[in-house]
Amino acid sequence: MLVKGPCRVKTIHLLTSYDEGGGRSQQMNALEEIKQSLSNYGVTLNIDFSSSIHDREIRFNNGWMIKIGRGLDYFKKPQGRFSIGYCDFDLRPCHETTVDVFHTKHTKKM
Repeated sequence: MLVKGPCRVKTIHLLTSYDEGGGRSQQMNALEEIKQSLSNYGVTLNIDFSSSIHDREIRFNNGWMIKIGRGLDYFKKPQGRFSIGYCDFDLRPCHETTVDVFHTKHTKKM
């Protein structure tokens, strides 16, 4: 979404928790791949981890904040390599979740 259209976002701050159950190296590899891919488009991804949060949040340097209830894996897996949506996430069904979008000028710091 950030790189498909005109965009002024240069930095993303991702605050998430470590993957439980031994998937930490896979998680780190996936996040590093996303970080590198975004950098090819001039977007910096900063990743921080917290052991006390449940929801994940994405903070943009323009004041917008997005909280996603189930994390970043809200797309369902396709039925197979030749299924509609295999290559285009716009055509994939999603898991039920909540997405909250805030601007920092409308939130209180605690």
